[in-house]
Amino acid sequence: MTSRMNARHGPDAGTALQAAPVPREAGTRWLPGTETTVMVISGSPALHGEVARVCAAAAVGLVIAETVEQSGGRWGEVAAVLMGSDVAGGLPGWRGPTVVVGPTGDAARMWRQASRLGADKVAVLPDSAQWLANYFTRLRDPADGAAVVGVVGGCGGAGASTLSALIAGHAASGGRRVLLVDGDPWGGDLDAAMAADSVPGLRWPDLLQASGAINPEQLAASLPQPNGMSLLSWSAAGDAGGDGGAAAAAEAEAEAEVMRAAREAFGLVVVDVGRPAQPALGLGMHCDGFVLLVPGRLRAAAAAQRVLRSLPAAPVGLVVAGPLRDGVDARLVADSVGVPLVGRLPRIRGLEEAFDAGRLPDIARHRKVRRVAGGVLAWLAGDGIPEDGAASRGRRGAASRARRGP
Repeated sequence: MTSRMNARHGPDAGTALQAAPVPREAGTRWLPGTETTVMVISGSPALHGEVARVCAAAAVGLVIAETVEQSGGRWGEVAAVLMGSDVAGGLPGWRGPTVVVGPTGDAARMWRQASRLGADKVAVLPDSAQWLANYFTRLRDPADGAAVVGVVGGCGGAGASTLSALIAGHAASGGRRVLLVDGDPWGGDLDAAMAADSVPGLRWPDLLQASGAINPEQLAASLPQPNGMSLLSWSAAGDAGGDGGAAAAAEAEAEAEVMRAAREAFGLVVVDVGRPAQPALGLGMHCDGFVLLVPGRLRAAAAAQRVLRSLPAAPVGLVVAGPLRDGVDARLVADSVGVPLVGRLPRIRGLEEAFDAGRLPDIARHRKVRRVAGGVLAWLAGDGIPEDGAASRGRRGAASRARRGP
């Protein structure tokens, strides 16, 4: 159901809700009644229509308010607030999930607006309609599959593969059923870093030859399982795939089926997205949110802004890697990039050597590693952000659907 706040009523005048029809094409199946409702605040009828279509597809209810004042502060009735790019001001009293929505032409302004509101979600419509529908589905049913988080380097050599493995290892040590995915066909580093070169199991080249549906439990059983987690890698000798159009399309379809099965089989999927030049391609499009790793230098922050613009529309949290240069702190880097700070990865003696020697699981037990990995997982689960990201405390996390157990 779509409802509209009566424009003739203010917040103190008993704001009325008027039912409005949800756009539905002839022949489409009837959607059952919904219990989850979201609110969009915008004066744009076009944006109302875009959001209403997404809500209909996700089977969630929609309340429309043209201004913040018109919403009447009725926060207890909605699961999330969608703030239109045409609306100035804040959301007094609201402490739940916030998504900034707007048309493609407002994309740059929307990121600034999200930073000001403390929102970590931006949906450019209609391009992000599918992501927004998935997000609404998770609001309605938080247990619907695993969270898929991508880790991206803000510049070359930032250490995204290392952070991916550390986050996955920390989650697995807490009892979650975790899959670590190598998203770089030309890397092959995760097999070596996890000492899994000789561990039997399927790799990407094997799975990309598959066709049809993949059984989630069979997928989980077929993968290498080093150090308490599952690993899907390319391996150093793996084939990066064909270049032909038909072959590429078949591989993309197989890749999507693998990721679908992974969502059902695991409690958390951590993806080392790969090279920052093209993070929106490949596995990045299957991620619910991203952790952007940026070295503690302002030049690196400038490079990270370019990477940020190329990411698919999804929540983004920032981890700053040490050492920090003189006059630069993690908060300054996060503010320069324009996304919430969710953790700091300080320089840890022997980390690079451990990665190269396949001893990364040993480093995962380090206190500093547990702190940053735990902070990222808290952000994903919506449990609030530790002191590294105090400015964002109280907001729901990027991927609150992340399970707390296997």
